[in-house]
Amino acid sequence: MGHTYDSEMDRTAEPFVHLADVGDLVSARVCAALLGSEGIEARLHGESLGPYPVTVGRMAVTQIWVPESAVERGKEVMLRAEIEHALGPEVRTGALANPEAIPMRLLALILVVVLAAAVIRLLVRVF
Repeated sequence: MGHTYDSEMDRTAEPFVHLADVGDLVSARVCAALLGSEGIEARLHGESLGPYPVTVGRMAVTQIWVPESAVERGKEVMLRAEIEHALGPEVRTGALANPEAIPMRLLALILVVVLAAAVIRLLVRVF
């Protein structure tokens, strides 16, 4: 038995609103997955999703739509992801957040400097 369209359900369904434009389909799918992991349903719209995908210029842009009630949360999720991306891999992997990682790096740097100084001192004495 096929799926029937219920117009009653359509009238009670929450409307979706435009959240963001993303430059390519892969990034849009990553954003949709990120939103989905936060419990926000995301729908993608754009020329790159059709049977003859267009991935050049403005036609490559994919729109992300979310339920009207989830717009503010969706903006927060997207902003948090953008900030984490901008801060670099150290923040994403927790290397800067790990208080034990910084002293070990500092110790390694000091050790390299001391060894380099010892080698230079030895070379100066030889020549």
